[in-house]
Amino acid sequence: MKSFIRLGATLGIAGSVFLTGLSGIGNIPGMGNLEAIALPQDQVVKKLQEVPVFTLTNPKGEFVVLSRNNASKPVSQVGFFISKQDAQKFLDNRLKKENPQLAGTLQVRPLSLADYYKIVQESKKKSDSVIYTLVPTQQQVASATSMLNQNGKKVEQFNGIPLFVPKFKKDNSYLTIPLAKGNERYIPFFFEKEQAVALLEEFKKAVPKEGANTEIQVVDLYGVMEALNSSSDPSINKIVLYPSRESINFIRSLAPNQSPAAKPAAAPAPKK
Repeated sequence: MKSFIRLGATLGIAGSVFLTGLSGIGNIPGMGNLEAIALPQDQVVKKLQEVPVFTLTNPKGEFVVLSRNNASKPVSQVGFFISKQDAQKFLDNRLKKENPQLAGTLQVRPLSLADYYKIVQESKKKSDSVIYTLVPTQQQVASATSMLNQNGKKVEQFNGIPLFVPKFKKDNSYLTIPLAKGNERYIPFFFEKEQAVALLEEFKKAVPKEGANTEIQVVDLYGVMEALNSSSDPSINKIVLYPSRESINFIRSLAPNQSPAAKPAAAPAPKK
């Protein structure tokens, strides 16, 4: 099995930062029984299920809807945060100052990225005016913007949720890792630049000659989700979304007796 996979131009799909959605989420640890939305794309949901996101809810489990004016038109919006710390800061630093009575009843609640995806998919069937926004970690947005500019792509800011992918500079080949016993290897898409850098550095030490021909590519999460949902490229099934270190620690805190997530291994499997 090769240590790389070619995806060609499959991931060259840009997504929108703002997506409309409708309430209704499935069951995850610590959230009680909430209405689940049936979705036929089981494989897509399975991949997204491993990544937590965070939003604010009242004691009834209802989303907090914020209103703002956009070009003299009121907009209703619900925020979903990639980082639990960012969600907590938003509650502490903004909402508690603007409406302390309301904020005192709110809490940060975990969902999965799959739940967010289901909400967005369901919203396409209905005319809900609420915008469901996925909020990236600003440090990773800055890293993505800097990397793109360094590679000659002039951008003021990365508009989306950045993912970082170790790849080879030629042939659109992506570095792969084993995640379980057996010969199957997968393409890790990291939510943190630092995770991608660490894997790539490990690979360079293990295989210096091939490591010299590597780089980190920045892609948009929305484009990846669209590709998972619509691409006919069989290699797309090899993509694995690797949560941030903060999120991994959060997952472990929910199930301390479970085995920790496999650490990415950079040493390649023998090529056939």
